[in-house]
Amino acid sequence: MKRLVRIFLISVLGLALPAMAQPITINAADTLVPLSQKWAAAYMTKHPDTRIQVTSGEAAAALEALAKQKADIAAVPRSMRYTEADACQAAFGQRALECKVGVNAVAVYVHADNPVKVVSYDELFDIYRGKRRNWKELGGRDAAINVYGQGTNTPAGELFMEEVLNRKEQASDVRVMTEAELRKALARDTNGIGFGAFAPSEGIRALSIKRAFSSTPVEPGAEAISSRIYPITRFVYCYANPTAGKAEIKAFLDWIRSDEGQQMGTQTGYWPLPAKWRASQ
Repeated sequence: MKRLVRIFLISVLGLALPAMAQPITINAADTLVPLSQKWAAAYMTKHPDTRIQVTSGEAAAALEALAKQKADIAAVPRSMRYTEADACQAAFGQRALECKVGVNAVAVYVHADNPVKVVSYDELFDIYRGKRRNWKELGGRDAAINVYGQGTNTPAGELFMEEVLNRKEQASDVRVMTEAELRKALARDTNGIGFGAFAPSEGIRALSIKRAFSSTPVEPGAEAISSRIYPITRFVYCYANPTAGKAEIKAFLDWIRSDEGQQMGTQTGYWPLPAKWRASQ
């Protein structure tokens, strides 16, 4: 009798326990792992029945995992390239679902007393490739340019390398630092130049940027960055498998583009999407 009761209880409990849902899998580019983990943790707190797993790699590897259906979502700091889009098209029978989920931006800083106000992409390329070495070449003082940078494993370093340096390496004499170290160094160095996230900082000043020599200079600011009028910006994307058939994926992506989800981005150095781009996806 006791054995029958035990079997009955096990059966009832087995029926009462829901089967664990398959997790949403996100393969995030290395620079987006902290943000993806924040999104996942916050969303799972609000939705305890949803599980989200985050793995990391390069952007190309994340998109390859998506095409091979080893990930539901690829979180990447750039748009898909043609070959990557074709691979997803072949795998899914349709285009991957594309969602803009934030804006990444880089400001270029000099010491507050530096007379130079504007710099172009070509000038920045030459400075960081070691081809321009004196501020006089930029309309400034006759003084050597001391160049500071960040590693390509940071959001700012990755964007600057791809957008301004056209994926070329920085010159060997560029002093690579963390963002905090770079700001302190520039505040002490009247001949320094460096780049990082846009944020006010005592002793340094952000330059206006021209994409081409004939372009209108644009000063970095919240509106110019979010609307992408400021040149050194690009969207952050999540690409998803449109055939996965998981309602949870759409709900999660919708939440990322909500005010709450976008606020997570600002905590990790990214800028929120304007409403027009959230609603158009």
